[in-house]
Amino acid sequence: MYIAHVLLNAIILLLLLWIGMFLTTLVHEIGHAVMYRIFFRDKDWHITIGTGRTIIKLKKFTVGVFQKTGHFNFVYKNKGSKFQYIMMFLGGPLANIVLIILLRFLVQIIKAKELTFEQSNLVWFLTIMFWMNVGQFVSAVIPIKFSFWPFNGYISDGLRIFKKATETSNS
Repeated sequence: MYIAHVLLNAIILLLLLWIGMFLTTLVHEIGHAVMYRIFFRDKDWHITIGTGRTIIKLKKFTVGVFQKTGHFNFVYKNKGSKFQYIMMFLGGPLANIVLIILLRFLVQIIKAKELTFEQSNLVWFLTIMFWMNVGQFVSAVIPIKFSFWPFNGYISDGLRIFKKATETSNS
């Protein structure tokens, strides 16, 4: 009975971590999509979250089993200005900042009351989400080309912004 309890708790923990990673990545990628819609006024985009077997496939979203990455894909139909591209690349990190502030605020509100068991679990989950967003924000804004698994070959939003800001008009 003890082993079954431990296994059930481990499964629930993994599921909560999966949900946390999914929500963190979804908010980040939606940040890119919102800025793309605002600055390019184009509806032709798609968000892919995770890899491996596809578990959800919609017109604008695809979700895979393994939550290691997320991608905002768009078609370069009409060339935009440097500012437009920079704002689109900045959309994901800005969305993370908004969620970080919101999560911190929610945790403080819940902690201000006398916590029940369920509320303390919610505070734990929101705190994990807070740190997932902080980690994603930091890894997104640092200009870097990742050379380690699971992000090998990907470039950060910060490097995309840096490249766009420093490119010459002939590029």
